[in-house]
Amino acid sequence: MNLPQDVEALLLDSPKPGSWVPDEYDVSLADIMVDWREADSADVGILGIPFDTAVSGRRGCRFGPQSVRDALVFSDVYEPGIDIDLSTAFAVTDFGNVDVLYTDVLGTHGRVEKIVTEIVKLGVTPIMIGGDHSLAYPDVKGLMNNVDGKVGVINVDGHLDVRHSHHGEVSSGTPFRRLMEDKKTPLDPANFVEFGIGTWLNSRYYRDYCRDMGVRVISAREIHLEGVVPKIEEAIEIAAKGTDAIFLSFDIDAIDLAHVPGTNAPNAGGLTSFQALETVWRVGQHPKCRAMDMVEVAPSLDAANVSSIMGAALVMQFMGATKKRLGRA
Repeated sequence: MNLPQDVEALLLDSPKPGSWVPDEYDVSLADIMVDWREADSADVGILGIPFDTAVSGRRGCRFGPQSVRDALVFSDVYEPGIDIDLSTAFAVTDFGNVDVLYTDVLGTHGRVEKIVTEIVKLGVTPIMIGGDHSLAYPDVKGLMNNVDGKVGVINVDGHLDVRHSHHGEVSSGTPFRRLMEDKKTPLDPANFVEFGIGTWLNSRYYRDYCRDMGVRVISAREIHLEGVVPKIEEAIEIAAKGTDAIFLSFDIDAIDLAHVPGTNAPNAGGLTSFQALETVWRVGQHPKCRAMDMVEVAPSLDAANVSSIMGAALVMQFMGATKKRLGRA
């Protein structure tokens, strides 16, 4: 696989995930990863974006990409619950990290959009590991740039992230308003779902904005009381209706703080780890799902590295779902 030289120049190498205690019968992710510069193709590709300049509160998620990669050491490539084995008929690569501009939010977003656009153009399903949630804007744009029709988006999050810019600046709370109000290729609110929205974390003003725009907001409480599977199915139906592709954006703070303490804005009453994994599994295997980002793991705020391990599990789950989508399960 080849990327344009000006795009390759924006990438920094990152160490591959490590391996656990050697066992000839175990296969780790590191065992199956290929070098994108030498491979003819890949099914999924990891891209780290170590950037948290746009966080309006506690920072630390710029270190998320490496901590999640490090946590992949615990991952075998087989999951008995869904009976998916990534060690056969499936290629995984890691494009490294975006060479971000720490003092320039929009400049970094431009770099990210450019890189994601070219990765998708290769036919690779990208998994972006952030970094703050402002990155959802260039991540989604990178997919949109490769799709003739519309892209549906499912945002799994404790927050709505439809704020006005803070003091005129783009922040981690603004990506989905930016996408819906974009003048060139706007996200259609009718194909946008806010999934898992948390307790006491959002204002009525922004909830009313979503309602007025026609965005379906599915709260964590609704999921707990009515069941995660029917709510996932509803979200997929909305994101897929009349679209050519679906983007899954997963802010780790959608998950309850008991499972994920290491994030910028911990969420009491959020999704369970199982609900989170099941959401990724069901959305990721849909025929239209073409990309995912997973953001806001902040290892400096974590306890016993559990949030990074959760983030790694979500990445692995999306890989398994992608293999299922490709018909190679």
